Amino acid sequence: MRAFLVVLAALAASSDVSVIEPSESAMREAFASDLRQGVQQVLAFLEQTEGPEAVRHIHEARTDAFGLREFRKRDCRQSKDKPGHICDFAVEIDTVTEPIARSMAGRFYIGPRGLAYDGLDLPVFQDGGA
Repeated sequence: MRAFLVVLAALAASSDVSVIEPSESAMREAFASDLRQGVQQVLAFLEQTEGPEAVRHIHEARTDAFGLREFRKRDCRQSKDKPGHICDFAVEIDTVTEPIARSMAGRFYIGPRGLAYDGLDLPVFQDGGA
């Protein structure tokens, strides 16, 4: 049994999981996780600069709340300069004021907690993409 686990671990370590294109559901979760993390970072910054009262106002107004109404994977290609894939996708996000629909691209890669999303340097293509 121990030899089997050693062989399995060696195979996993030697396989290149970055060549496997991410699924739509995994991309959706990675994008949502990144969005949640971004909202939390903004709230933390607001609390440091403006105080807890400002964060309470945001929570009361629900302007920090969102939901992914729709997420559609379009095209993926392996990233040339970093691990992972550059994928085009359409997303519609529910907010307290109105839905936001965009066609976007981002890099999806295997991070320490599974599939991760990085879209900081990539442009938003157009409105209404979902």
